[in-house]
Amino acid sequence: MGAFCYNQPMTKPVIALFDASALVHRAFHAFKTGNPLTVRRTGEITSAVFGFTNILLKVLADLRPEYYAIAFDRKEKTFRHELSEAYKAHRPETPPELIAQMKRVRQLVDAFGIPVFELPGYEADDLLGVLAHRSAGAGAAVVIVTGDADAMQLVDDDIKVLYPKAGGTFSDTRLYDADAVVEKFGVPPRLVADFKALVGDASDNIKGVPGIGRKTAVKLLNEFGDIDAIYENIELVRPEKLRELLRREEAAARESLKLAIIVTDLPVDFDLERCHVGLFDREKVIPLLQELEFGSLINRLPQNGAPVPAVVETRNQLECRYRLVTTDEEIKTLAERLAGAGRFALDTETTGLDALSADLVGLSLAPAAGEGYYLPVGHSGVEGRQWTTDELKRYLGPVLADVGIGKIAHNAKYDLHILAGAGLLVAGLDFDTMLAAHLLGESSLSLKGLAFNRLGIEMTPITALIGEGRHQKCISTCGLRETADYACADADMTLRLYQLLLPELEKENQSRLFDEVEMPLVPVIMDMEAAGIAVDVTILSAMSARLGRQLTEIEAAIYEQANRPFNIASPRQLGEVLFEELKLPVGRKTRSGYRTDAAVLEGLKDEHEIVRLILEYRTLAKLKSTYVDILPAMVSARDGRLHTSFNQARTATGRLSSSDPNLQNIPVRGQYGREIRQAFVAPPGHFLLAADYSQIDLRALAHLSGDSALIAAFNAEEDIHTATAMSLYGLPRDEITPEMRRFAKTVNFGVIYGMSGYGLEQATEMSREESTRFIQTYFERYPGVRAYLNLTKEQARSRGYVETILGRRRYIPDINAANRQVREAAERMAINMPVQGTSADIIKVAMLEVRREMDSQGLESRLLLQVHDELIFEVPQAELMFMSELASRRMSAAVELKVPLRVDIKYGANWGEME
Repeated sequence: MGAFCYNQPMTKPVIALFDASALVHRAFHAFKTGNPLTVRRTGEITSAVFGFTNILLKVLADLRPEYYAIAFDRKEKTFRHELSEAYKAHRPETPPELIAQMKRVRQLVDAFGIPVFELPGYEADDLLGVLAHRSAGAGAAVVIVTGDADAMQLVDDDIKVLYPKAGGTFSDTRLYDADAVVEKFGVPPRLVADFKALVGDASDNIKGVPGIGRKTAVKLLNEFGDIDAIYENIELVRPEKLRELLRREEAAARESLKLAIIVTDLPVDFDLERCHVGLFDREKVIPLLQELEFGSLINRLPQNGAPVPAVVETRNQLECRYRLVTTDEEIKTLAERLAGAGRFALDTETTGLDALSADLVGLSLAPAAGEGYYLPVGHSGVEGRQWTTDELKRYLGPVLADVGIGKIAHNAKYDLHILAGAGLLVAGLDFDTMLAAHLLGESSLSLKGLAFNRLGIEMTPITALIGEGRHQKCISTCGLRETADYACADADMTLRLYQLLLPELEKENQSRLFDEVEMPLVPVIMDMEAAGIAVDVTILSAMSARLGRQLTEIEAAIYEQANRPFNIASPRQLGEVLFEELKLPVGRKTRSGYRTDAAVLEGLKDEHEIVRLILEYRTLAKLKSTYVDILPAMVSARDGRLHTSFNQARTATGRLSSSDPNLQNIPVRGQYGREIRQAFVAPPGHFLLAADYSQIDLRALAHLSGDSALIAAFNAEEDIHTATAMSLYGLPRDEITPEMRRFAKTVNFGVIYGMSGYGLEQATEMSREESTRFIQTYFERYPGVRAYLNLTKEQARSRGYVETILGRRRYIPDINAANRQVREAAERMAINMPVQGTSADIIKVAMLEVRREMDSQGLESRLLLQVHDELIFEVPQAELMFMSELASRRMSAAVELKVPLRVDIKYGANWGEME
C-alpha cells in the first residue's frame, strides 16, 4: 500500500473504522484471475485473508490510530432488499472459497481484539455511518478504510475515507476529504447519494434515472441541490426533454435515493472508549498467522512499544543461553564443545549481501538447541574484545576443517563463501536447512519465515538492529551484546530446523536426493561462482556505442513516421500515436490506456512501418540496457572476471537459476546475441568448451511416458521433430519442409507444457480446428504420452504432488481448486514439472560426475557455468581433447534412461564462436 497523509490536525485522537466485507471482497477479486495464495499442506485458499491482514497492518503502522472498530455485513436480507427486489439481485452466490476466507478473517479480527459491529437488516456501510458520526461527536478524527465508494457520502471535516486509487487494489490509496470527493464525483459528499440516485449503480443494481449520465447529474445537483430540490424546482429544469424524463422517472429516482443513502441513526451500542487499540493477544495471533503461512507478515505486527527480544517462543517456554565469546579461555572451551558435539550450526554476520565481496563481521555457532556463541570480528566504533581472522584460524580452524564434524547452515553457500574469504575453510558441511525446506515444498525459505512457520518461533527482524531506509546502518556498527543475541538466534534456529527437517526428508523420501545430489552440489557451485568467467569489455563498449547510434537513427525514423517526437518508452504516448493519430486497429484497452505490449505490436507490424521500427527499437534498447551497458560494470575489479550467483532453491522444477547477473538469459540467437556472447572469452592458452544435452526434455518425456514410438525414434537416433512432422502431416521424410519441422517442434515442446488446441492456435497461424486436429494426431502417434499426461494429473489430484525420476517433488495444492482457470493452470504445472524436473536432476548429477573425475584426474580445467541444458568449461589447450571426451562420456551416463542421452560438444576462443 502506498503511503498516505492524514491532513486532520493531530490534536484529535484518530479512530480507524474498517469495512470488513468490502475489503475482503476486493482482496478476493484482486487474486481471482491470478494464482491464489494457498496453505501448502492443505491447499486452503488464503488470498483474501492475506489481503485483508496486509491492509489492517498497513493502516495500524501508518495511521497509528488510538481507536479502531470493524463492521461486517450479515447474511440476512436488509431493508434495502425489502424496498426493491432488484437490489443486488444480479450478484452471483458467494463462492465457497470466499465464505471460508471470511470465517478466517473473523478469527483474525477476534485474535486482534478489534471491536466488531453488525446489525440484522443493515449493511456494514450503515454501521460505519453510525460509528463515524458518533466517533466524531465524541471528539475523534475518523478514517473509514473501505473499498466501497458509497462511504464517500459520509465525508466531512472530521470524517475521511481511505480508498484505493484507480486500478482497484490497496497497493496505492488516497485519503479522501471533501475536496477529493468533489474531484471524484463532481459533487460534495452530502450529494453523493443523490448523484448515485440519478446515474444509478450497476454494482448494487440501483436503477437510477435511465438516460441521465454523470455530466447531467453533476449539472443538476450543482444547480438545484439534492433530489428534493430538483423536484421542487422541476419547472426550471432545461431542456424540456430532461424535465419530462425526470417527471416520468420520479419514483425510480426517489427509490434509488433510499437505496443509496447510508443510514446513520441506528440502535447500536457504541462507546468510543471501549474501542481503544490495545495490546492484542500474541498467543492468538501468532499461531493463526503460522497456520495460514503468513510468515512474511510477522515482522509487521505492532510491537506496542515493547522491546523486541532475540526470539519469542509462541507455544512453549524457550530457554536460550547465548554468549559473547571474549577471552582466550572461552574460545578454547568453545572449540572443545564444538568437537564434542559432533555437529553444530553456524551463521555469519557480514557487511553486505554479495558473498564474494562482503567482509566478515562476526561468526555465530550453535552446538545444541538453545545454546549459541558469538565471536565478533569486524565491528567498528564499539567497545569490547574482537577476534582477528588469524586467531579464529588458530582456535577454530581445526574444528571447522574437520570433515568428521558435521556442519549445518542456512543458505550455506553464502556463509562458506564469507568464511573462505576470511581464510577459514569449512569441511564436513552436510545439511543446508534452506535446501531441505525447498525439497519439502516450503513456501517460505527464509530462516525467520521457517522458524515462524515450522517452529512457532518469532525471531527479531534485522531491521530492529540496523533500521530501515535512509537511516539504515551496517551491522558492523551495532553493539556486540545486541548483535550476539541476534546472531546466536540465527545459528540456534538453524540447528532446531535441522532437527525438525532431517526426519521429514526421510519420511517424504527426499533424503537420497538431498544427500547425494543437492548437498554435494554446494561446493561445486561455490567453485563455479568463485571462478567467474572472463569478459572482454572492449567488445561490449564498442557494441554499446554502435547500438547507441542505431537507436538514435531508429528514433528519428519513428518520429518521421509519427510526424512528431514523443516518448517511445511511454505506453500512453505510444498508444496515442498508434491508435489515435495513425488510426491503427485498436486492441483491448486497459484502465491506463491502450495496450502496446509485444504481442499487440507483433499483430500490427504489417499495418504500418512505424510498428516494425518500434519493435526493432525495443529489441536494441533492451539489449543495450540489460546486457551491453550493465555487464562491464559488474566485472570484478579483483580478478577482471564476471561472477554470477547460482541458486539451488529458487525454481519449482529444481533447475538452477542465475542472478546478479543472470547469465542464463544471455541471448543465444541472432547477430546481437552472438556478438554479446563473443565478449565472454577464454584466457590466452585456453578454450571455452560447451557440453550441451540434446533435446533432454523430450528424452525425459520418452522415459517417463514409456511411449514405444517416442522411445523407438530416439533409440534409432532419428530427428524427433522430423519424425513427429511425418506423423502430423502424413508425409514421407523427404517431403517434410523446414517449416513443417518447426511446427512439429512447437507441438513436441508444447505438449510438455500442457498445450491444448487453443494454445497451439495462439503459438501458430493455424485455426482452432487445425490446431486441435494436430494435437489429436500427435496423441494418436504417441498414445503413451497421452496416457502419461492423464495419469500424472490423476496422481497429482490424489497425492497433492508430482515428482521426477529421482523423487524430487512439487506440491500442487490448486490441482483440485473449484476455479477452473486456477485448476487448469495447476494441471499444466503438474504435466510440466516431472519432465523439466527430471532434466534438472540429470544435469545436476552430470555436474557432480564430471567434477569428480576432473578432481580425480587432477585437471586444471574449470567448470564455469550451467546454462539450462549446457555446461561451460574453461579448458587449457593441452586438456581440450581429454575434457571433450570426459564431459561427453560422463554426461551421457549421468542417469540411465530408456533412451540414450546425447551430448553435443563445441569449443572456441569465446562463447559466441564455437565449433
